[in-house]
Amino acid sequence: MNTHHQKEAPTRVPLTIQGGGALSKRKRWNESSKDDDVVGKLHLLPLDIEVEILTRLPGKSLMKFLCVSKIWSSLIRSQRFVSSYYAAKPSRFIVAFTNSVFGDPKRLFIFSGEEETSSSSLVANLDITIPSVTLPHGGFKYCTVHGFMACFVTFSRKAKGACLGYDPVGDQFKALTLLTSVYAHNPSFMVHEVIRLGGGGRVVSRTRVTSPPYHPMTVGLSINGFMYYGASVPNQSAAPTPVFVCFDVRYERILSFITTPKEVLVWQAFTSLIEYKGKLAVVVPDCLGSTSFDRFNLWILEDVKKHEWSKQTFELPLSLPFTLGMCQRMISQGTNKAGEIIFSPSTLPGRAQPFYVFYYNTDTRNMRRVRIHGVADTEEFWSRYGLTGVCSASFSPQHVDSIAFI
Repeated sequence: MNTHHQKEAPTRVPLTIQGGGALSKRKRWNESSKDDDVVGKLHLLPLDIEVEILTRLPGKSLMKFLCVSKIWSSLIRSQRFVSSYYAAKPSRFIVAFTNSVFGDPKRLFIFSGEEETSSSSLVANLDITIPSVTLPHGGFKYCTVHGFMACFVTFSRKAKGACLGYDPVGDQFKALTLLTSVYAHNPSFMVHEVIRLGGGGRVVSRTRVTSPPYHPMTVGLSINGFMYYGASVPNQSAAPTPVFVCFDVRYERILSFITTPKEVLVWQAFTSLIEYKGKLAVVVPDCLGSTSFDRFNLWILEDVKKHEWSKQTFELPLSLPFTLGMCQRMISQGTNKAGEIIFSPSTLPGRAQPFYVFYYNTDTRNMRRVRIHGVADTEEFWSRYGLTGVCSASFSPQHVDSIAFI
């Protein structure tokens, strides 16, 4: 779901820049913009200036300008413009939580705010609440994928799990679901379904993909057109082998099982997958036998083809909670543009309590605590929505208003 544009659903057009001379472009823009002062001013400017101005506009305005002309529609949809737009826009963060872990009624709350470097407090605004949608308890996190947030939606009654990926070349969102039951004993192969999503979130097509047998261990993470998730591969003569499944979103195929050190997936579902400097990385807290951790290991997949990993250990200036069950737990939620690794709670801290996230700088080894104002931190908010008990939460950094609509 796009957390900033719930009401509009424009038609998808090809991501190509149409040819033609500047004069013909101006003529067509003139014919399409007689009643729009902004467009009337823009079409008199050189093309590079127009692009510069368009990148400064909010996503909602660009949605309207898609209807101005085919030239503008093609320009706004082009890969070059999309890349320029994302680079120029400040990052935003998303906070999502559910008001009920086990009881009813369930409701998903989605907040967003603008990220600021070196700030000790940020402000989040409630964007939308969605009934009958929830986040599971247990330390899972849900990142935004190219401006969209993937929640639990039933694509298929047989599907046991799904993760969202994005193909930047084809400008296509796809969901990968596992049809083979995770409880199946000794399956000879695994069956997956790839669901291509179109305008309005509708299903465009479904295709099936098979792979050697494995047991999934983590949620998926989409990076640069590939999807990764931890798994274990059965071994008849030894313990299961830990791997990362690599799925090519564009060509809809499982490329490989990436051999992984056992220490990387020791926490199974509690292992945090993040994108670190454009690479797949895993944050593993060092908290065996403890209810907190003050250091963590960062494993980085340096070479996908050679299955080469590097390991770095970082000491934290203060301890962060990491308890099982229904108690507090800090998990890594990725990085911001500055490269700081972010830790946030997997549940709301309590009734009307402040919501804090922690930013750790791997270069300076410093950590800052940032309060996110507005996230269920008042008694009035809890009473208004009838919040009770444990509320599962997730924090997603580096969210941008998407202009690549599904």
